Formats: sequence, C-alpha cells, structure tokens
Amino acid sequence: MHTEYIKKITKSLISLPTLPTVAGQLFELIDDEKDQREALEQIISADPILTARLLRMINSRGESVTGIHSAIDKLGVEQAKEICMETSMSRVFELKNSKVDSQKIWDHCYAVGIVARLVAQRYEPSLVTDAFTAGLLHDLGKTVLLQYVGKEFEQAIALSKERPCELYVAEKELLGEDHGQTGARLAETWLLPRSISEVMLYHHNLPRAEINKPLVALVSFADILCRILKAGDGGNHAAPIFTPELADELGKWNIDLEYKALEPLMFLCMAELDKRNLR
Repeated sequence: MHTEYIKKITKSLISLPTLPTVAGQLFELIDDEKDQREALEQIISADPILTARLLRMINSRGESVTGIHSAIDKLGVEQAKEICMETSMSRVFELKNSKVDSQKIWDHCYAVGIVARLVAQRYEPSLVTDAFTAGLLHDLGKTVLLQYVGKEFEQAIALSKERPCELYVAEKELLGEDHGQTGARLAETWLLPRSISEVMLYHHNLPRAEINKPLVALVSFADILCRILKAGDGGNHAAPIFTPELADELGKWNIDLEYKALEPLMFLCMAELDKRNLR
C-alpha cells in the first residue's frame, strides 16, 4: 500500500507547477545590497499583488507610503524580500474542499520563518540571510501531501492527535513517506539550495543533517517555539520538546532552554507574530 502512495506522490511532484517566478528571482539575488534593492524594485514593480502587499504592510504601521522605493526604504531590503517570498510561495497551493485548514499550515510556515529570523538575529547572525526562507519552506511537503493524498494526510493528522505522536511518524506509518521527504524531493525538482532541502528533510531529525546543521537546528527550534506559541497549525499534535541533540546545538549559541531564560525571547516572538495576526 505504501508503494502506491509513494508512486502517487512522485507523480504529483512531476506534474506540479514550476517554482514561482518571483521566488526564483529572489533566490538569484546577489549579496550586494545596492544591486539587491534595484533588482527588488523591478521584481515588485512587475507584480501588482506584490506591490499591494508591500504597501499594505508598511501603511498598516501608520505610514502614508505610495511608492515601492519608499516602501523598501521603510521596511528594509531583507523584510521586503521576506514579504515577496511569502506572497509568492503562498500562491502555489490554494487548497479547497479539505477538512484541513491549509491556511493554518501556511500561517505556521510563515511564523517559523519569522521566528527563525529573530533567533538568528539575536544568537547566530551568520544564519540571518537564510533563516526566513528556510523556516518559511520547512513544511512545504505538507501542502503537497494535502493536495495529492489529502484523505490519507488527514488520517495522519488524526492519528497524531489520537496517540498523540509526531505527525511525521504518523505519515510514515500511513504513507511510507513523511512531509520532510516529500518537501526535499520537491526542493530538488525546483533546484532549490541544498541547505533548504536539508532543512525540509531533517528538521525533525537533526543528527542526520550534514550540509548546514546550524540552519536545520535554527528552524527546528523556531518550529518548536511556534508550536508552543500556537502560531498557525501544522497538524502536529505531539507535545513540543527539545531533543538532547537540539539542546547541544543551541548550547553552542548560549541559548538556555530553561523556561525563565527563554521568556524574553518568547515575548519578542509573540510581539512579532501578533503584528502579523499569526497567533
């Protein structure tokens, strides 16, 4: 039976649309901030939905901005890129007629991206550049499963709740493949950076990470924080816990996982998520 589902998932990956144009263009942006700003303005100017989203975001802060250049100035290049990436990727899967609220899954992904960036800024600046995108895309495999083996994916969520157990364990049991494996295969199809693929594949299995273990640990940590804070709903009903392997990796950044020590970071994350109505 598992073989049947894996074949169906594989066939769906072949038939999926290509990586959204805007997302592809964002991955190709070079590091130079001046060139990034100019390229970003061109990308946004060519997309009315991106333009509207960017202006709505900045004006919701009480600003009165009507131009893309001024909006990027106010938001900063990195946050403007994040808005563009989130808007672009959220269009890929607009699922209907499902018992599972796909918007809540996407809200969880968006929240993990935001929290991953905040944690990187505070504890490991070398990861800031990739933090948001890695967090945003970490659960992309769930949207593939929901769209193409939706009934069975819904059963996996129900099983996760009934036991309770980690969702990826229920997926493996019912489908023979979990959302991390599906997401990683999609990432390869889309020629995404291998570090992003690794985050998808191992954010629930940190010891297996080899390419960029710190990035995988960052997203795993952000995922757990978002589950604790109930930011969106990824369908995982297991109690969120910090594994010894994750604790060891975070210890290198001097992150203390005791509740009192985490409180300031939790409050910072809550404030940022509440600004975007993600809790």
